[in-house]
Amino acid sequence: MPDDPHYFIGFPVPQEYKEYLTKWQEALKPFVDYRKWVHGQDFHITVRFLGGVNAKKLSDIKRLLKNIEQSPLHLKMSGLNFFGKEDQPRVMYAEIERNQEVLDFKQQVDDYLETIEIEKEKRPYRPHITIAKKWGKGKLHLSKEALENKLEEPRTFSFGVEQLNLYRIHPSREQKYEVIETFELK
Repeated sequence: MPDDPHYFIGFPVPQEYKEYLTKWQEALKPFVDYRKWVHGQDFHITVRFLGGVNAKKLSDIKRLLKNIEQSPLHLKMSGLNFFGKEDQPRVMYAEIERNQEVLDFKQQVDDYLETIEIEKEKRPYRPHITIAKKWGKGKLHLSKEALENKLEEPRTFSFGVEQLNLYRIHPSREQKYEVIETFELK
């Protein structure tokens, strides 16, 4: 029997900013050694990774997400950052400023999911848009500031979020994330 497909819940990134982040990738590729670059249509902000989910649990998740009451959110992308070692960071990302409204929404999603026996995540929530992952060989020789200087202005931007998506992960595809259902923030 095959493993259950993997899913996550996330905010979409507007198309104009997906195109902007794709330009970031091109500008940064010569200066970093990542093995995996996020497809330009896969940019998103994860709210909650779900992992393997069977059909019944997926139905329960959709039912819960339809009932979330949340007005549209305002997010600000505040520049480039990394997860991992300073000289071999495992993930390069566009940082989303943490604000209480986003943290409260994340908590609401976690609380809803806990009612259907999906345990809360143990790691602290850091909203971000992954640009590249899986560091290759060698060391990172440029600072975050030096890399940001390779990017076109502006290096920060704000956008509204009016939807929440349920995504399915397709690890073997070039474009890995498929929107299964969209939920309007109201």
